[in-house]
Amino acid sequence: MIARGSDVSLFRSQTLRVQVVNKGFLDRKPDLVARFMKAYRETLDWMYAGDEGLKIYSDWLSIPLPIARRTRNEFYPKENQATDVIADTDLAMKDAVTYKFLAAPLDDAQLRELIKIPK
Repeated sequence: MIARGSDVSLFRSQTLRVQVVNKGFLDRKPDLVARFMKAYRETLDWMYAGDEGLKIYSDWLSIPLPIARRTRNEFYPKENQATDVIADTDLAMKDAVTYKFLAAPLDDAQLRELIKIPK
């Protein structure tokens, strides 16, 4: 290993993981999306609470438990798996404009419409 993404200060605060849902589906089934997000959070808490999830992971990959633990703790810290916070949208939009995914940055109203995190 040469470096981790977290070694680059520019990437430390940028959101890397999101859950995406079609707007029509979200409008039709908000309770289902909220239940999914609740289950996602509970699963994430369980995966990082102890070794039960790590044992399943290590068995699935046929790797020793200490390697699974190091992988989880050093390469996939819990705070990087959470999808409850979208950070550094200014940088993301700048990149999106640079690479022609957006013609212009989104305004605040567009961001509120795009980013909806169920409690």
